[in-house]
Amino acid sequence: MNRNSIHALSRPARAIAVSLILIAAGLGVAAKKISGQWSDYCGKVGPSGWRCNVVQPDPKDAGPDGINLHDWDSDGDLDIFVNYEEGAYSRLYFNPGKDKIRNLWTDYIQFKHGKCEDSGIGDLDNDGDIDYIANGGWVYFNPGGKDLRDPSKWTKMTLFNNEARVPVVADVDGDGLNDLIVGARIWYKQPVEGKHDAKNWESRSLGKAIWPMNCFIYDMDKDGDNDIVVQDRRRETFWFVNAGKGKVADAWVRKTLQAKRDGMFMAIGDVNGDKIDDFVITNLRERNIHILLRTNKTGAPVVETVTLPQPKENTGAGRDFFPKGAAIMEIDGDASRKEIVIVPKSGNIWYATYSGDPTDAKNWETTTIQIPGAGTRRKMDNAFLGDIDGDGDVDIVTTEENGGWGVLWFENPGKK
Repeated sequence: MNRNSIHALSRPARAIAVSLILIAAGLGVAAKKISGQWSDYCGKVGPSGWRCNVVQPDPKDAGPDGINLHDWDSDGDLDIFVNYEEGAYSRLYFNPGKDKIRNLWTDYIQFKHGKCEDSGIGDLDNDGDIDYIANGGWVYFNPGGKDLRDPSKWTKMTLFNNEARVPVVADVDGDGLNDLIVGARIWYKQPVEGKHDAKNWESRSLGKAIWPMNCFIYDMDKDGDNDIVVQDRRRETFWFVNAGKGKVADAWVRKTLQAKRDGMFMAIGDVNGDKIDDFVITNLRERNIHILLRTNKTGAPVVETVTLPQPKENTGAGRDFFPKGAAIMEIDGDASRKEIVIVPKSGNIWYATYSGDPTDAKNWETTTIQIPGAGTRRKMDNAFLGDIDGDGDVDIVTTEENGGWGVLWFENPGKK
């Protein structure tokens, strides 16, 4: 609204308009202040020795919202491929090496595409190089070798031009060629010839999914073939049963793992050291996590569920620290059991561990990993694990959309 427009209003309306403009201006200043705060805390060590490092900040709210870890240039260091949802592009950041690992990563290539909330990686043309899939519809075939750093040499194939979710690369039909699963609903069969031509990729239905947060290729019933486990935010946690070779083109039978809505991300791994994989699911509505301890080794999973609230410091009026990302890793040095690491939407990361009988919630405790600047991290995503600094322990990588931090990693201090 310009000055002339304001003067044309009645006095009461004029007062309201001016107030709204002042409020908007104040919000704008606040937003700028927030986006600059990451640099005040980046690299500083918290009480437990953990620090938060920034790969690249996000000053223009391009919205990094998912990553893939892989050593793309084969130099021995993990690189980070990031999809930016609102910016509608992806970047492959090359690891600068141990001496510069805590600095901003300035060596990268970029791909422009449509809005992108998820991405995946895998060899989709059977040439031995790992390819990149932005949001399921846009596939970028890796040229490999010396052409890796030239984005113009990557071949783009468009399967569709709309937003989808959780693209996953896996050999669905057992023919030795990787296929592409999209949205936890359909899969595209890799053709024998003409792999870079979209018309040669036939799509087939899996079943229904509304808002998949995760899509795992995993042998749920331990019958020797891969099933598909889906964390669906709008419905439940379920799995599609692989009917076996020769029958995968048909709709897959769907079975429920946990009939709860508002689940965010999930993780699969052996939590209690019994050599049976368990399931961890974060929940938005309940503000807690569910640990599904599996008790059988074959057939449909039989589980005992333990529900844990988030730490008290992550609750309270005005806080939006609900648990979001989940991972299973070793933190405290006791190899007989793993810790459950949680990346909340906002604030500090935390982990849960137990002593005694893990099926009793009273035997679990949660620990907050206090890292400077936690209050400025406004919207973090899933938890991704990898040894970013090459020091032999596992670090935690994620993205942050609204507080200016952008692409970040939590540096594991290890056990000294």
